[in-house]
Amino acid sequence: MRNQRLYIIALDGVPFTLLRSFFNAGIMPGLKALSEVSVMRPMKSVLPPLSAPAWASFLTGKPPYAHGILSFTERDPHTLHWYTPNARHLKAPTLQEKVSESHLRVFSMNFPVTYPPRPVNGVSICGFLGNDLESGVYPEKEAFILKKRGYRIDSDVHLARANLKAFIDDLFHVLQKRTENALYYHKREPWDLFMVHIMETDRLHHFTYEAFTEGNPEIRDIYHTLYGKIDRFLVKLMETAPPDSRFILLSDHGFVPLKREIYLNRWLWQKGLLHYTHPRPEKLGHIHPRSVAYSLYPGRIYLNLQGREANGSVSPGEYEQTRNRIREMLSALRDPADGTPVMETVFNGEDIYTPPGMSRLHDPVLSPYPDLLAVAREGYDLKGILWHVTESAKGIYTGMHSVDNAFWLAPALPGAEDVDTIIDAGAFTENALSEMF
Repeated sequence: MRNQRLYIIALDGVPFTLLRSFFNAGIMPGLKALSEVSVMRPMKSVLPPLSAPAWASFLTGKPPYAHGILSFTERDPHTLHWYTPNARHLKAPTLQEKVSESHLRVFSMNFPVTYPPRPVNGVSICGFLGNDLESGVYPEKEAFILKKRGYRIDSDVHLARANLKAFIDDLFHVLQKRTENALYYHKREPWDLFMVHIMETDRLHHFTYEAFTEGNPEIRDIYHTLYGKIDRFLVKLMETAPPDSRFILLSDHGFVPLKREIYLNRWLWQKGLLHYTHPRPEKLGHIHPRSVAYSLYPGRIYLNLQGREANGSVSPGEYEQTRNRIREMLSALRDPADGTPVMETVFNGEDIYTPPGMSRLHDPVLSPYPDLLAVAREGYDLKGILWHVTESAKGIYTGMHSVDNAFWLAPALPGAEDVDTIIDAGAFTENALSEMF
């Protein structure tokens, strides 16, 4: 039996500063003790800071332009159909696959962009983008075991809209079943790589982060309870792990209170740049051919370009002039409620989604990435819904993702201190595995 194992515990959406505050308050003594013998530092997510492209970057050690996952929603410009990218769209092998190819045993639970599961030398249980356990687990026989043991892929976020308490109760139930089943598999076999992703932190933050940061005592106690349960799960793993095991913990992005949601398609419509063929547009096919541009979440702007979009109206000769005009308009966008500037910056798509030095080869007609990427100031969430009755609003969400303030905790090995982004974290982890085995 091998004495060395690598554990990867992913805490979705957990800020570095939040963990530090819990350490100081005595909420997570197990993780604090581990941090004192490890490298722990803040790191950055990807742009935009979404779980799907961020975790794909960690699992592949590559940026979004190389692994192909840019967001939760993509579109086919030729058919005007949109879809949710999944593991089929990954253009690079994952950490789980690389470990399997080395004839090492891997257990992977709940990571995003692992649905449908790719074959591994071990067990792979999909994350929240999966539809059901029957199609989301490899090998399939493990789905029966998980169902029998009460495992669920995700909490019921729809409950939060009607009953926050019921949602939080459900969230705690899902976390309990997740950790119970993770420990069950941990005891079942001496895995070489043991990976568990916790989604419940991100779920809680989205609906309660403003109240928590404002010091609401009831919400504070819920956070302390949830993070305390996670800490006890981690301690159980550390207590039963072989003595030479190594632990890596990380998050995929930070979190900040949400000030306002900005509905960019409504804004484009108001500016006369977007038109519809339907009074309540619900799909890209409802975009009128004379439209100039439309947006997908978050802040991705696509020109309605001839030769690329099914009903393109902007000629290639008008491309740069039109793009520059929309960039200037976006940069001048203000919060309708108080006049605060909304945008931090607006990038050309090729500056974010092509390898360094390759942006000069940008061909918009052949480009699969957005023409512009608008990055909002902290607290503003750029929504991609096609139709909303107002340009801005604040709904059920009170927290949103941030690029900065994700956390990284790893063994004090060469290179651990140099990890600055989640892409670096993936590359470091692959190197650590190759050195261990």
